[in-house]
Amino acid sequence: MKKQKQRRVLQITAVSILLLGIFGALLFPEPVYALKKQLYQTILDIGKSINISLNSHAEQLQIQNQITCEVAAVQEDTLFEILVPRYIPPGYTLESIKKNPADNQTKIIMAFVNKESTVLFTQTNVPVNYSVSVNVDTQEAQVESINLDNYEGNLISYRDGSASLIWITDDNIMCQIVGDISPAQVVEMANSF
Repeated sequence: MKKQKQRRVLQITAVSILLLGIFGALLFPEPVYALKKQLYQTILDIGKSINISLNSHAEQLQIQNQITCEVAAVQEDTLFEILVPRYIPPGYTLESIKKNPADNQTKIIMAFVNKESTVLFTQTNVPVNYSVSVNVDTQEAQVESINLDNYEGNLISYRDGSASLIWITDDNIMCQIVGDISPAQVVEMANSF
């Protein structure tokens, strides 16, 4: 529906420009030539911005497909269903999905990277009635309790702009997202499961 609306607006714009060009060329040949050149460049710029938006959507789909394949390889030996985020912060790609064999409890670690930083999403199978406490230096970070769809989590916002979020699901999976992304992006990522 949105694409049809965009296409319709683009068609109306193109027809309007064509009509203006024809009538302007007849009445004011030189100034209209400069205007026509400028309008043509604007249409090309709009086309480039539409392509960029389509490419970024395709990039998200490619990342999702990569995650799905790597999760399938690890899921086989995992006792719980691995959560897969549908939202990945812009600019980040999947580096790896690993199962930590050293822990007594099953732990899955997903690493997302960009040129400058890493975001880790960990999932750990915990016992029933497991609780987690968070202690932070209040001069370096702020902790707040937030609601995620069906769960309550602890969001830690650091002074440097990074964030961490910890919550436990009904299936006794402790989840944590930590990295150089904003608190809003951490919450969006957590709500995308």
